[in-house]
Amino acid sequence: MTDTILQLDGLTKHYPQIAVPAVDTVNLSLEKGQILSLLGPSGCGKTTLLRLIAGFERPNEGQIVLENRAIAGRGRWVPPEKRNLGMVFQEYALFPHLTVADNIAFGLKKRQLRSGEIKNRVAEALSLVELDGLQNRYPHQLSGGQRQREFGGTRWTSEPLSSPTFGGTTATGGPSAGPGSSAGVDAVG
Repeated sequence: MTDTILQLDGLTKHYPQIAVPAVDTVNLSLEKGQILSLLGPSGCGKTTLLRLIAGFERPNEGQIVLENRAIAGRGRWVPPEKRNLGMVFQEYALFPHLTVADNIAFGLKKRQLRSGEIKNRVAEALSLVELDGLQNRYPHQLSGGQRQREFGGTRWTSEPLSSPTFGGTTATGGPSAGPGSSAGVDAVG
């Protein structure tokens, strides 16, 4: 067993009718405890790469290995819902008519958990994403970073995962990053 949590080998994605690949032969290895940031100009393939890792796109070539398990490429395909990953988009799927606490509790209520368990998980998520004291606000009353953390809380309470966090537009195993922290430190470490 190795401490490599993500390995991309020759990952390539072509779209029909477009001459230049969206992702062209990407090779990288992410070790447990490392942080990965994708930087580049608009249209260079950052989001496509994250969509490939999350399973929303299939690679044309190459392979993705997550926690020593091939999840895409070379005849292997694991659907997104089986990858133990989530993706936090730049536009967050928050219900505008629900408070922060109600948005975070939404998935738990759909799973028909006991009210005491829901209350405890919401309180834990609020603390984890550093939104204590803001639970009665609505999404429009929050900053962009607070909305991102609120969405991270909804992901965490719906599916607590142990996979890597990628930052910005993130494929996330838990909440994105709280104020003053680096994306992925807690989720990866």
